[in-house]
Amino acid sequence: MSSNNEKSKSFMHGAIILLIANALVKVIGAVFKIPLTYILDEEGMGYFSTSYQMYTWMFIVATAGLPVAISKMVSESHAKGRDYEVGRIFKVSFKLLLSIGIIGFLALFFGADFFAEKLLKNPGAAWGIRAVAPAMLFVSLMSAYRGYFQGLQNMIPTAASEVAEAIGKLVIGFCAAYFLVSSGLEFASAGAVFGVSCGAFLGFATLLFLYTRRKNKNLGKNTNDFKSESDKKLLWKLVKIAVPITIGASVFSLTSLIDMAMIMRRLQAGGFSGDAANKMWGSYSGFAMPLFNLPPTLINAITVSIVPAIASFFAKQEFKSAADTTCKSMKITILFALPCAVGMSLLSKSILNLVYGQTHATSTLQILSIAIIFVSLVLVTNAILQATGKAIIPVINMAIGGAIKVVINYFLVSHPEININGAPIGTTVCYVVILSLNIFFMKRSMKIKFPIAELVIKPLVSVAAMAVVIYFAAPFFAGYGKIISAGAPIAIAVAVYFVMLVIVKGINEDDIALLPKADKLIRVCRKLKIIR
Repeated sequence: MSSNNEKSKSFMHGAIILLIANALVKVIGAVFKIPLTYILDEEGMGYFSTSYQMYTWMFIVATAGLPVAISKMVSESHAKGRDYEVGRIFKVSFKLLLSIGIIGFLALFFGADFFAEKLLKNPGAAWGIRAVAPAMLFVSLMSAYRGYFQGLQNMIPTAASEVAEAIGKLVIGFCAAYFLVSSGLEFASAGAVFGVSCGAFLGFATLLFLYTRRKNKNLGKNTNDFKSESDKKLLWKLVKIAVPITIGASVFSLTSLIDMAMIMRRLQAGGFSGDAANKMWGSYSGFAMPLFNLPPTLINAITVSIVPAIASFFAKQEFKSAADTTCKSMKITILFALPCAVGMSLLSKSILNLVYGQTHATSTLQILSIAIIFVSLVLVTNAILQATGKAIIPVINMAIGGAIKVVINYFLVSHPEININGAPIGTTVCYVVILSLNIFFMKRSMKIKFPIAELVIKPLVSVAAMAVVIYFAAPFFAGYGKIISAGAPIAIAVAVYFVMLVIVKGINEDDIALLPKADKLIRVCRKLKIIR
């Protein structure tokens, strides 16, 4: 049992490393994105968002499942003592991802005009699509390294590469946008998105350096390695794991791409001009979406860490440990994402005013924020199902949710009184459906019993008290400037939420035991009577 506890701690330590890195990346991203909105305005952000999301969709279609598949196979082989096979898995996956990266680069660079004009109906985004094309190659190669290190449950290289990538995007992208704005918003947005390509190169260089230094320390030889599968069988196994995961991810990304095209078309069908539709899309995608994406991006640290951890438990048939890790990861997600969702929704106007100096996206952010809790849990439950070999289930569930999103958006976005607000409504409903289906199949396939009091009742009671305090505190601080009007209610809300968790015993010793320096933290918490 102690070894299982150590593995749970290792899982959490890896998640915490990535959580810190993701938080730092988001701060760097905010330093890049927020000033960028002042340079590009809503029109330029429309071009930027279109070109960047086109790249994102193609990247997910090409590589979304492979890092997960690599980490799962590496973890299973390492758990069985087949360390030499770990290196062979990496080499096979590297060759595959190199080929994918080259094809993706060529498709984006030479197909930019077709994608911008024919598919997305936004010709001004063509230069941005060309500028982001090199990122396809470097991010593909990064996926091989990240999957390899994550499979060994070493999250430091992934964290380091993410920070390097963000810094490159910030410095080069912002400078390029600043110097090109006089040439037109199309070129300025292309300069900004070119920073993504430069950042991807820096992230790749970081991983290559760390792999070169550490590969001999990570790998050894074992007699079992002589029974290892051939490269063709390893490749086929990799593809079999990756394809369902990729389809699941790309279905929703494809839905987002269709959503992007639909919003422009359906807004125009509702009587809005092309320029007005682009500005509304720019406001939604450039102002509301980055804030909405912040908590789920941080939660992604758990999903990256949980796949190799649970895959290792299943490889050794330690099913109880897998179930315990599943419940712990879901509890951490809920405790973090639920207050973020409620707080951002209630304080959306103050937050937008603080971050961007304008509040045009208030209504969309209010609705979209509610989806944070569901998005975060979908990310975690998808990863759990994938780690247990049920990768096809998220595919089906995401397809169902994505179809519902498209239908809702089709009818609501063209309604003149609802317009752009139809998009966040569709997103929220979509993720509610996906999460419900994921939980149903997890309970059926894993025979897992979720502690309802710990996962639902205690967090809901705590966040309800927090919401009441925000409701009364926010108007009181409204006239004291941007920082105080947003910061003071947030600080009070965090304090109230934490106190309520202590009162309802929503945090226990087992939760704290997973954190670094757990013994010292437990002693401090006992003295403060946070735990008993």
